[in-house]
Amino acid sequence: MNEESLIIREIVAGKKDKFDQIIDRYKDKIYAVALRLTRNEEDAEDLVKQGFKDAYNKLDTYEESSFFTEWLYEQFLPLFQKQGESRGPTATHLPMHNPHYIKMEEALHSLPEKAKLEFLLIRVLHFSSEHLSNLLETSLEDLEGRYKESWIQIRQFTLIESYQKKSECHSMLELTDFYDGKLVEKEQVEIKDHLEFCPECRGVLEGLKREEASLDFVLELPKLDESFNKKVLNELIPFTPKKPKHRTWKYQLSVLGILGAIFLFSVFILPSLKPIAGMVSTYMEHGTIYNVWLEGTYVATDKELTFEVTSVEMDSLYMYIYYDVRKEGEEEASYFSNEDIDFYSYTPVKIVDETGKEHPIQVTAPEYLRSGRKVLEKEGEYRPFFLVHINDKESLPDQFDIKINITKLQSKFGSWKFDIPIRYDKVVDTSVTVALNEEINIEDKIIIEFMDVTYSTNVSRFRYNIKRTDEERDKLLALLKEHDQEYRMQEFELWHQVGLNGITKEGNYLMPIYFHNMQMYDSNEPIEMHFSHYYMDNQYYEVSGKLENPMEELYAQIMGAYYQEPAFFSLEIPLEETESTELKGDINGYELTDYSIVATKDRYGDVSKYELIINGKSDTRSGEIGWTLMDENDEYVQSEGWYHYDERDKEGIKKLLHVDIGQRYGQGQAAFPETLVIKADNIFTQFTDFEGEKYPLFKEEKKAEGGSE
Repeated sequence: MNEESLIIREIVAGKKDKFDQIIDRYKDKIYAVALRLTRNEEDAEDLVKQGFKDAYNKLDTYEESSFFTEWLYEQFLPLFQKQGESRGPTATHLPMHNPHYIKMEEALHSLPEKAKLEFLLIRVLHFSSEHLSNLLETSLEDLEGRYKESWIQIRQFTLIESYQKKSECHSMLELTDFYDGKLVEKEQVEIKDHLEFCPECRGVLEGLKREEASLDFVLELPKLDESFNKKVLNELIPFTPKKPKHRTWKYQLSVLGILGAIFLFSVFILPSLKPIAGMVSTYMEHGTIYNVWLEGTYVATDKELTFEVTSVEMDSLYMYIYYDVRKEGEEEASYFSNEDIDFYSYTPVKIVDETGKEHPIQVTAPEYLRSGRKVLEKEGEYRPFFLVHINDKESLPDQFDIKINITKLQSKFGSWKFDIPIRYDKVVDTSVTVALNEEINIEDKIIIEFMDVTYSTNVSRFRYNIKRTDEERDKLLALLKEHDQEYRMQEFELWHQVGLNGITKEGNYLMPIYFHNMQMYDSNEPIEMHFSHYYMDNQYYEVSGKLENPMEELYAQIMGAYYQEPAFFSLEIPLEETESTELKGDINGYELTDYSIVATKDRYGDVSKYELIINGKSDTRSGEIGWTLMDENDEYVQSEGWYHYDERDKEGIKKLLHVDIGQRYGQGQAAFPETLVIKADNIFTQFTDFEGEKYPLFKEEKKAEGGSE
């Protein structure tokens, strides 16, 4: 029985407050879908609250043989469908200033309502196409066709417009089909051969990968606060506990008799079969027949797929859980992509002690060395594993269980579940921590503090801090107070101003380690970066080797340094065709010179969009202005293109803002706003002098043996 089934049993038994755990686990994903459908924060919150109330009232009908995640999301489906049929007015402002993220949100809202609902259900709530087609009573072919068209439309907003196809290259559609795995084997081989010699097309695939990750990030915003849980719980009525049906004494004795017979048979009747007796003994202690010190004993099979943990390696910082996946009838292990295990709507790997307490960990998605697997396989080095980061090693008891509970494997829903008992007191700590205590000052604005590096078996952890100088922070706070915007201070404190990468001495990039449940950045806590000791070829981005001695070969390289500061500028103009018009104003050193608005008409002579351009210049600044477009009612105006990025490094007069403004839809009609309010909220300044600089992450005099923190 899984954790959620136990919680539901307690709820149905009358413990209403336990439903708080269910709400907290699922509310943000459901709210993300509801907000995109309602386009209104208040309506979205009401929808989510009503859905949880409906689900709560039906909990006593939930059958433990089905997946609770699927069951819960299905309770919200009628509300989602009803909302899609009666869309409300747009009044949503997501907490984002990144123009690219804003474009992604616009792209999502450009989809037809039916396609948008299906896209969100698949992308955010992870419905399978087959399951969703049955629920929506639509053909699988049509649903998958709309999902593909939705992706194409989103990519047209955010990526395809910047792709310039060469005559010998493949089209964007072919490359996206290749990336999505939609091509037949012959076409896949043809594109793979082309990619080997074409950095441009490889760049497109990398762009597609980044776009997908960026979209997932956008779809996680915003989130509901803790007060939402109480609002729901206050409207629920506790279930009336049912009287349990006690087993008869005859039944209990029969069960004990069977277990006793198995034990006696194993120990006395077949004494030569010692492994069986050992398994029974282990079962009596751990509730499982598996022995953690034997490789290859932790295995579960379902849906013709076998998931097996072959070994576990540990030190004070990480656990390496090595595994294999095999299909029925195949002797060789089959590898799979990150998305084939659902790490996002639940946690398939947990650490639980004998009291039932769960200890906080972070887990990588599997197969993080996928891009270089074939290279390593040839050398016999590759072994896929989960990397588990122990958040607080001091709190771990001497004994605990690693609980594996996978419900989706290679796109199939099933149950791959077992526990691995661990004796943590037997672990020999082989990690080494080196204190760095160095600071880098960037333009008297930003300080990078290198704290320490911990070297583990296959991975290293680098900890550092980024902060403004005291003088710069005082200046920023005074400026915000001057405009009554002290509340924005946190916005600037949370911005990561420096991008770092792990590299080798020769300049090869190390494989970064990403955890599916990364903690939110806290400006008061050190930033942690985790690097594999495997490094990539900088031309083809495939794994090409491994550090022999990380304590003498690991460096950090500054990829980019950015400084974000607030801007306070607003311009109100009529949205109508205008030739170049003189414009006076200054935005933190950017001098505005003129603006123009050009109308584009369709074949019927109606205006289909307006092209807005604001020109300006700066002799001392090199960065990007964060623009926001509103109407006279302070509602968000959608725009496309953001073409001005092409001129951000241009000297002299250049485009500071260049976008297309399309019609927006409301109450069944399309129209342009009469007035355009153009605001500049912030500026990102890029410091180029430090790009490419690398710094050693080791000190010769401090390579002591033994682990320390």
